[in-house]
Amino acid sequence: MKKRLRKKYRIGEFRELCFEFTFDYKGDVQSPECEQFLHAFVEQCIEANGLNCEGNLTQDGCNVIARAEDPTRTSEEQRLAVKSWLESHEQVDLKSFSELVDAWYGVDEF
Repeated sequence: MKKRLRKKYRIGEFRELCFEFTFDYKGDVQSPECEQFLHAFVEQCIEANGLNCEGNLTQDGCNVIARAEDPTRTSEEQRLAVKSWLESHEQVDLKSFSELVDAWYGVDEF
């Protein structure tokens, strides 16, 4: 397949990887402590590892999708760094943590 088509369909060297995880914050999600935790999470864990993320935090937990700033370069080391950071904080109960998956085609095509 030509490079132009690989780029259009985001396959081969243009494949974009991401990982997903969910966790519960053990305190009140409306508290200043939770806000401080989230700021630390973004600065010390996500941005420090060259990642971007999207997610939501509710009383039922936090769901996050993370990928590298250049999504074709998301690595296993970045994924493990985030997992390690979350596991080291006692106010977090990590519920699930996925492997690297193809952001466009899912696990089956990876």
